[in-house]
Amino acid sequence: MKILMKNPVMLLKSIAKSAVYLLVFCLIPALSKAQTEQTTDGKKFQLGFTASPTFGWMSTSSSETIKSDGLRTGFTYGVLGDFSFTNNYYFSSGLVVTTVNSNVKSIATPVQPNTVFKIQYLEVPLTLKLKSNEIQNRKFYGQFGLDANVKLGAKQAIEGQSDADISKNVNLFRLGLIIGGGAEWNVAENISLLTGLSYNNGFTDVFDGSEKAKNSYVSLNLGVFF
Repeated sequence: MKILMKNPVMLLKSIAKSAVYLLVFCLIPALSKAQTEQTTDGKKFQLGFTASPTFGWMSTSSSETIKSDGLRTGFTYGVLGDFSFTNNYYFSSGLVVTTVNSNVKSIATPVQPNTVFKIQYLEVPLTLKLKSNEIQNRKFYGQFGLDANVKLGAKQAIEGQSDADISKNVNLFRLGLIIGGGAEWNVAENISLLTGLSYNNGFTDVFDGSEKAKNSYVSLNLGVFF
């Protein structure tokens, strides 16, 4: 344990590996049942689209220069896909563009105007989704898994100044842990509306350098499946 604490990279790898093992462990019973069970609606795959608001922040407990200054709204949009193992177990993924915005304050110079970091990622969620049986035209679901991100761009906005491109100072990759839940509403024969809430907890450093900070967000999930 002491070795892991001294080496953050090893600690992050250990966390990611544990999360993968847990996800695989959860998938085992679903995969075993998939050989004999069929979904009630006959669908093995659902394609959908999402456009949802997010509320992001930056965790800066290890930083000596900046501290978090509350939530900042952002946006996410893209394509979703649910792959059925059985009537209740799904592998859920997608290709989503997400802007994670966060407010921070300077510790060294408190009088400095507040700063907003605007970081855009291409996300590929890798999650297990458990759905209930349909109850009065709706299904409830719970979701858990990993989120793999690639940076698309990053800007720093300081009050009274033009946005500055800081892409070179932000790490290319981000890993997060997703947990959430919600409901799917059957509004037509082949159309379901998605509503839910999810928490995306980033556990890799945002910045490429000595600055230690992690960004996370809560998403109000809205979408439609066909």
